[in-house]
Amino acid sequence: MFKCLVIAGTPGVGKTSVGRIIAEKVGGLQVDLSELVVGEGLYEYFDEETGSYVIDEARVSRRVREICSGGKPVVVATHYPEVLDEVIIDRVVVLRLNPVVLWDRLRTRGWSDRKIAENVMAEMLSVVLMNAISKFGVGRVVEVDTTGRSPIEVAGEVLEKVSKGYTQEKFIDWLSIVDPGFLEELERVLSDEQET
Repeated sequence: MFKCLVIAGTPGVGKTSVGRIIAEKVGGLQVDLSELVVGEGLYEYFDEETGSYVIDEARVSRRVREICSGGKPVVVATHYPEVLDEVIIDRVVVLRLNPVVLWDRLRTRGWSDRKIAENVMAEMLSVVLMNAISKFGVGRVVEVDTTGRSPIEVAGEVLEKVSKGYTQEKFIDWLSIVDPGFLEELERVLSDEQET
């Protein structure tokens, strides 16, 4: 089926839950890349301004290559698939979530409005998807909309698309779907935060 599958997406779309289910179904190993980076010190420094670690891409890529070279299938959950070595990755599945739903979900994490707005804007602009396509090519990247669906349903669709070698022909365009007022509110939050 696969040796190394990447489940990618902005924070809050369900990567970890879906990745765990897929790993269990195929008898494989699930790796949360953010946890791996922090747990094994695969970062250069902690950026106080963004509240996140700046990863050491070479070390992260090397470590994932080591993990994927074992005998079991590996599912890697990440929001930055572009740092991984394209040679070892079979497919990249980008999970998507309606930005309005994502906003509400991220608010429950206690994040600042700015951090939420940055992540929701990244989802609206398909940043993770575009980075994945740029690195792995459109033929190796598929997307799955998780909006209103359980992780089990999403995992089932992911496995079906991967096992059948599905090729994505049309991608989600949140900008054409979401109310323009929502985008204006995101822009306001981002500009207000820059002024303070």
